[in-house]
Amino acid sequence: MRNRNLIIILCVLSIALLAFRVKADYNEHHGRTVELNVQATDTSGGTLHYAWKSTDGHINNVNSASTAWTLPEGTGIHFAYVLVSNGLGGYTERRILVNTDTLGSDHHGEEQDSEQEGESSHGSRYHAPPAPAQVGDYWRSRVILDSSNAAGNEIYVPGASVFLTDKNTNLRYPPSGFITTDLKGEYLIPGVPPSTNETVTCLVDGVTSDCSPDNVMLSTATSHYVLGGQATSTSPVVGTFTLADGTPCGTLNEFFGVHATATATLLDSLSHVLAGPAQVNEFGDYYLPGQTNGAFVQLSCENATPVRIPASTSATTTLLTGVTPPTVTNITATLSGTLLAPPVAQFAPPATGLPSDIVTRTDNFLAQKGLDSRLGACKYYQAIGAVKGCTSTGELKGAITYLEWQKAVKIGHFAHGAPTFKAAFINKVDLNLARVHESVSYGPDQTAAVVCNHVGAKDFFNPTQTDIDTAVENAVHNKNLVACVAMDYMISPGVNNDQPFIRFLIFGPSGELLPSINLDGRREKFVPGTCVVCHGGDHYAGKFPEDNTGFANVGGHFLPYDAGNFEFASKPGLQKCQQEDSLFHLNQNVLNAGPNVAENELIAGWYSTNGTVSCPPNVHHVLNEDYVPPSWLAAAEVSAVPFYKNVGARSCRTCHVAMIEGYNFDHYTNIVNNTGTDALPGGTFDFAVSVCGTQLTDNDTIRWNTMPNSLVTFNRFWLSYQNTVGIPDQVTPFRNFLNETGNTGYCTSVP
Repeated sequence: MRNRNLIIILCVLSIALLAFRVKADYNEHHGRTVELNVQATDTSGGTLHYAWKSTDGHINNVNSASTAWTLPEGTGIHFAYVLVSNGLGGYTERRILVNTDTLGSDHHGEEQDSEQEGESSHGSRYHAPPAPAQVGDYWRSRVILDSSNAAGNEIYVPGASVFLTDKNTNLRYPPSGFITTDLKGEYLIPGVPPSTNETVTCLVDGVTSDCSPDNVMLSTATSHYVLGGQATSTSPVVGTFTLADGTPCGTLNEFFGVHATATATLLDSLSHVLAGPAQVNEFGDYYLPGQTNGAFVQLSCENATPVRIPASTSATTTLLTGVTPPTVTNITATLSGTLLAPPVAQFAPPATGLPSDIVTRTDNFLAQKGLDSRLGACKYYQAIGAVKGCTSTGELKGAITYLEWQKAVKIGHFAHGAPTFKAAFINKVDLNLARVHESVSYGPDQTAAVVCNHVGAKDFFNPTQTDIDTAVENAVHNKNLVACVAMDYMISPGVNNDQPFIRFLIFGPSGELLPSINLDGRREKFVPGTCVVCHGGDHYAGKFPEDNTGFANVGGHFLPYDAGNFEFASKPGLQKCQQEDSLFHLNQNVLNAGPNVAENELIAGWYSTNGTVSCPPNVHHVLNEDYVPPSWLAAAEVSAVPFYKNVGARSCRTCHVAMIEGYNFDHYTNIVNNTGTDALPGGTFDFAVSVCGTQLTDNDTIRWNTMPNSLVTFNRFWLSYQNTVGIPDQVTPFRNFLNETGNTGYCTSVP
């Protein structure tokens, strides 16, 4: 008995010692713990619920207005989010940032240096990634009902069954069964050859339809993204159901993994169910198959009292009276009993009072190519060898660190045998981030680049030079670091047919691999979609698969360094002319990383002639910011060159230069062509739909106001109209070009 008690005591002591060691190790490698408190109210009569997530560190996800967040070790800016709901269909997400530049451990920098020295001779590299065979590409489209809602807008159909048939080969995709449309009415079919002559068949409420897309947006793409095809439903009952403020019931939130929607059910006069419940789509629209004895539509939104309307009042909008999303007025952070004030801790709600307010969807910006889930992001990292595996919820297992990536690609501290080129500036027209770029190339099969993003200018539209200087100098001195986004173009044995391809990785300030980043101030978005929205994505459409079938090569491209879209500091060494040669060499490294036709032509054009920027004789390569491609110089319209220089070069080219040929707007015909073979169907009319959709009679709401797809670029474009601060007007040359290409009167108002 004594021996048994002694064994028990020894076991207890061992467990306690192990717990102490684990806690000590955790405290040694993590930063301070802050308490977060959210102030939220609700006027809908519901009970508030809370969920918490952070980009890094460890946060307690508790259903409480307060939680503890243990920050990562070291310095930089870290983000935590809260999702507040009222149980009645109202959801509000808000975030807080904590800047640990003044809270990080004092020895972190020394530890990092010594760690680098140790890693110079050993350490982890990329894991051996799985190598799924790349057969065909992804076909992405939507199913649209052949009826419209009260506003005359198309209704995207969730839950429809779809398959594709090649008219030439009679092959079926998928080979058996169906693909089901999601809550956006969207479907994604893998393995479809680019040359497919398609027929799309869909099944909606037992009715089979030919719902082949009306027009191909990108017929020259290898990953198909096409306009939706219409499906038939017998005398459908359609309508729109929203909260009292016009926002949809529920939320589709990939960051928190919450997919909540309203439902619609068709009842007879005795309340018997005839059809449904059917899920309401992300716009609040619903459809139900018509029934001769259909008397009522019952609309349900979580725990709110259901609403009944006569089935005869088809195509109407119904509001859930008295129910709106919760209001979040503040989130605070407290450290050791002391309230952290700005700029150390700062409540960061989405920006308002800007033209972008016209677009209420939280996932509109930087999401045009698709939206990924947490699990899909982890599967992408696994496919490229950045993680060993994923949990069922998408948490990263065995992720490489920023230091390990640097060693693997021989950049930064580990670069040797090739020059490293650097530049620092603010990308003013794109994201308004102060950026430090670094790139190295060891030849056409091995190039790597990383951009470390820091807080940009306070005034994104018209910053003072002092504001610019402060932001850039802070970035150079590694202050206000948000994240480092890395890309490499290399061969991974056994993957992508042993051909080099581009990988995307996001590293937090502490060097840990992150699956998401928030670049528009509205919401975190996951890799690879948040990258290929601007970096090409020739083999990506919709989302990265969650079933281990995704391609490691999503068809990404480096972006050229466009000096005309940057703000430079006035401090010696950081001025534009003093960085022109570095920008030239950075652009040459882009040409070593599998560039497309547009990038090759643009970079060659930039350096073929001198522009208006005058630099000292010792500057050998000055980018011509006034460059206009030959096809635009040859265009018949008087408005063509002003359009390209003021609109295309400033608000379109940054991303479109990395796209497939159908979206290469440096080729004039890809904008004005009306045949739909190389461009948006309808030519410049579809260009107008994407920019000014809410002002047009076009009813394809999913495309309204989607361009420019960066929130900063969107706001800069519209704020430039007849402004009084001397910023070149983009809206007027845009309208002039529309008018001269047969679209007179479009885009006449400003958001």
